[in-house]
Amino acid sequence: MPAPNGGEAPPPESAQAPKGTFPPFPPPPRPSVTSQAARACAWGRARGRGRFPGPRGAAAPLPQGTLRRRPRRPLMEPPGLFPVKLYVYDLSKGLARRLSPIMLGKQLEGIWHTSIVVHKDEFFFGSSGISSCPPGGTLLGPPDSVVDVGSTEVTEEIFLEYLSSLGESLFRGEAYNLFEHNCNTFSNEVAQFLTGRKIPSYITDLPSEVLSTPFGQALRPLLDSIQIQPSGGTTFGRHNGQS
Repeated sequence: MPAPNGGEAPPPESAQAPKGTFPPFPPPPRPSVTSQAARACAWGRARGRGRFPGPRGAAAPLPQGTLRRRPRRPLMEPPGLFPVKLYVYDLSKGLARRLSPIMLGKQLEGIWHTSIVVHKDEFFFGSSGISSCPPGGTLLGPPDSVVDVGSTEVTEEIFLEYLSSLGESLFRGEAYNLFEHNCNTFSNEVAQFLTGRKIPSYITDLPSEVLSTPFGQALRPLLDSIQIQPSGGTTFGRHNGQS
């Protein structure tokens, strides 16, 4: 209803707030999604700096741009595979490297004795037959070098049976010959049985290199009589694999 003076008429008394009270405030505006996210980030940064501890047992948030990484497992042989190593010894202790040019007219790096290390033992062939010892356990001491031949699935039980059969046939002690049937012949045979790989050729070719020289040919009768058997090993027997 228009007021007498032409203005708006006041609302009826029933619509007015009771005396002594205030009209209700309008509800606050709902925060936008953007402002909620901003406050959440600020809260997270504050907790990360330790200003606002979270609930007991709650982990502090990671810094931005970082991820939790699982620790890497150490590299290991797959289950069922056993590492095979070739231990290489220079029987001349460096003399071959210095004297071979004078005596043979060609350079030799060493006079090599080798053995196979597998199933936590060292196996080698000499004038007493096939022997075993803990790695580096002969009087030769630690090897001059170690060659990684590969891995094998052959179990220790099968391997010992194989060695026992070799000790009764191809690698009897009396079959040893310094140039033609020696420790390196044995290592090469066993390496191929275990892994299908041969040992390095610079080792197996050594006898032919020596015999290809006039000095080597002259010394062959003497060298053929030399029997090499590193002390410190246990010789394989005929019945139980070891004596």
